[in-house]
Amino acid sequence: MFSDYIKQSPLIPVLFSSLLTLVILMQCFAKRRFLKGRLLLSFVLTFTSVLVLVFYDEIINSKEIYAKAINYILFGVDVLSCLCLLSAIDLTLSNEKLSRELTKNLDETKLYVMLDKKDKIKEISKKFIFDLGVDKNSTIGKNIFDVIENKYTIIGLNGEEIYKKEIKKYYDNYSKKVKEDETNQIIIEVQDERNVVSSLYFDETPIFINSKYKGRILVGDKKSEETLMGLEKELASVSSELDIIKNRFITILNNTSDGIYFHNLNNKTIWFNDILVQRLYLNGNSISSAEFYNNIHKEDKALYSDVMNNIRTESYSVTYRYNTGAYYVFVKEEGRKIVTEKNVELCGIMSVLDDYRFEKTETTLDTISTEPQMMVKFKELQTSESIFEVVYFKVASIPDVNEKYGRAYGNMLLAKYISFFKERFVVNNLIYRVSGLEFVAFITNYNKMEALKNMLRDNEKILHLNADLGGDKIAVEVFMGISLSNDTVNTKDTILNAKNALKIASNPQYKSSYAYYSDIK
Repeated sequence: MFSDYIKQSPLIPVLFSSLLTLVILMQCFAKRRFLKGRLLLSFVLTFTSVLVLVFYDEIINSKEIYAKAINYILFGVDVLSCLCLLSAIDLTLSNEKLSRELTKNLDETKLYVMLDKKDKIKEISKKFIFDLGVDKNSTIGKNIFDVIENKYTIIGLNGEEIYKKEIKKYYDNYSKKVKEDETNQIIIEVQDERNVVSSLYFDETPIFINSKYKGRILVGDKKSEETLMGLEKELASVSSELDIIKNRFITILNNTSDGIYFHNLNNKTIWFNDILVQRLYLNGNSISSAEFYNNIHKEDKALYSDVMNNIRTESYSVTYRYNTGAYYVFVKEEGRKIVTEKNVELCGIMSVLDDYRFEKTETTLDTISTEPQMMVKFKELQTSESIFEVVYFKVASIPDVNEKYGRAYGNMLLAKYISFFKERFVVNNLIYRVSGLEFVAFITNYNKMEALKNMLRDNEKILHLNADLGGDKIAVEVFMGISLSNDTVNTKDTILNAKNALKIASNPQYKSSYAYYSDIK
């Protein structure tokens, strides 16, 4: 019977499982983390084998089937314990190999030295030994600075002139100065027998055991005078480029007509150029964020705060009213969020609007053509065989905006609507201003004709838009007449037909704010 072959003393699985538990615990200490799965398995195996050991005689002397079961259980504990031990040993060997490779790489590529609390060498890399021209055995247990001075003369530490005696005295009280988990960089300047100066750059990591200083590890490299001169030249080149960029920026800043600001979110200050100082009647170029915020109109503060607190992308834009001391002006702030290691800053352009004009006039209204250019293009379209659409529309709500908020806001609202319409339905700038509030657009693309029709039928959304001006939502009301070139026999009547359709749409008794000529003729 197989159970007879695997019969064994219950002490054997106890030993195997206990050894496994010990190995897993050592791995936990080495890795500094709790290996829950492995520990649970080892504890289960140990508990099972101990339990069997305690009741082994009673079980063996009872029924034969129980005795056989115990043999199988003990054999299973043996097998699982051996497999887990082999796995743990294999993992340990792998980690040991990785550790050797890492140590070998460090040994051959870096100046590396481990020191005890009296600065005596416990371990040193091959590269450091080669550089110092000494034998490793002769360095172990020797003071690091004495070993360095076998080849070099120490002449400085961290940019200050210092010699071996002084540097050794400095490190006598090092254990009282250094803190746990603190890494420092030290630069030891040395001079060889030919008076060539070099620098040993080290990252210095202190070693603490049970909160007591036990020594330190230095890892670094050596840079010769030529290397340092090269670095200095490179630094000088970068500095020169930065000076050029700085001078260009100052030149632009001094000659621009735009209002430029820099809002530092760390120290809560805003810097304004002289243009904004004059337009906003500020007391100086730099004021606190709180002072600027207090001068924003109380109805616009919620909007401004919401935008500032929810800048998700680099760019943002917000319009609000600002108190200059005598009256409020509208300010449009367009900027970007710039994040560096030390600062978070908003910077950009502020456009100040008053009741008479835009401070910045480069709007869509300044770029669109007028009625004479429209007639020239209309004649060209008549000669083509393609069907085109004429959209004659009027932005009727602008006079109310002018009266309530000022002509500057009216112009801005009008420009926004024209840009909105132009981007969606017009190609090749085929939109024209025929009077103060009336515009004509030629649509030559069939897909855009269909898009306009669908948007008009979808609750006339394009005719009733809302715009955010300061803290207010202002409605844009538009009437529209539309005619296709094939609505009548004579193509030259297409503009007139669209104009007549606009008149019908503008009639308060008409059911809609738009009309197609084909529906009313």
